[in-house]
Formats: sequence, structure tokens, C-alpha cells
Amino acid sequence: MNKRSFCCLMSLLVVFSVTGCGGSKYPPTFKTTGTVTLDGKPIEGATVSFYPDGTNKPANGETDSSGQYQMSSFNQNDGATVGSFRVAVQKQPKVEYESTPEGTPYDPSMESSEPQAASDMGQSENSLPKMYADPETSGLTATVAESDSNVFNFELSSK
Repeated sequence: MNKRSFCCLMSLLVVFSVTGCGGSKYPPTFKTTGTVTLDGKPIEGATVSFYPDGTNKPANGETDSSGQYQMSSFNQNDGATVGSFRVAVQKQPKVEYESTPEGTPYDPSMESSEPQAASDMGQSENSLPKMYADPETSGLTATVAESDSNVFNFELSSK
């Protein structure tokens, strides 16, 4: 190896050592799971939302048939960032929408000048007690630590 090749190789080594290999653009997340029940029974299809108290990032999860959830912040089931959160839980029924076949021309006569109410557009009410849908009134909190054993069980009451 000649002197010029050696200098180029050393220069590249220094550049990569200083800049690194382009680490993650997201803050670290830690596995965060739990179970949601209503009057002792698991809730399926509920959305669990973590609202940050500080500079940490929000996270969301959905319960399965056994009421278990796993939080996602940036990628599916990647967990939550470290910090304190206010928590909201709500369950909206799944709404099936009809789609039109590809290539259907736009028909202005189908438009309405009157805005539709949310209830007319297929949106329905939360099927859990209303207080749990708002992180300010739910009374639910979570503090995620730098650990993969962050388990938060939420026992909701219909009373």
C-alpha cells in the first residue's frame, strides 16, 4: 500500500469514526404493555393513548380479545419513550366504508352544500364511559422507565 492510499484510508476512517454510522433518528423506546378491563372483563378493540407530560413522545396501542395491548410510538409495537404520561382509553366501533370502483368519474351532483353531522358520517360514540376518553379526566397515568418490563394494567369501571 502506497502512502497516498494509506492517507485516504485513514481519512475515511477518521470521518466515519467522528460521524458514526447514522444512528436512529428517533429517541429510544422501551417495551410497554398491559391489559384493559371494564368491570373485570377484558375489552377488545379499545385504543390506549399515552399523552406525554413532558418532552417525551405520544404512544398508542389497541387491545386484543384478551384486553392486552402493546404500545407503538414510531413503529409497530416498538414501545414508548421514557417519561410520565396521562392515559386515555376509548372504544369506537369499526366502521365499514363502501368504496367506488376505480375509474368512476367525479359526479358533482353527489356533493352537498350542507356539512354532515358526525353521526351522519358513520362516526359513533365511544362505548366506554366518557371520562376515560379524556386524559385530563381519566385518572389514568403511566411512567415508562428504561426497562423492557413496563406493564400498566388499567381497570375501568362503568360506575
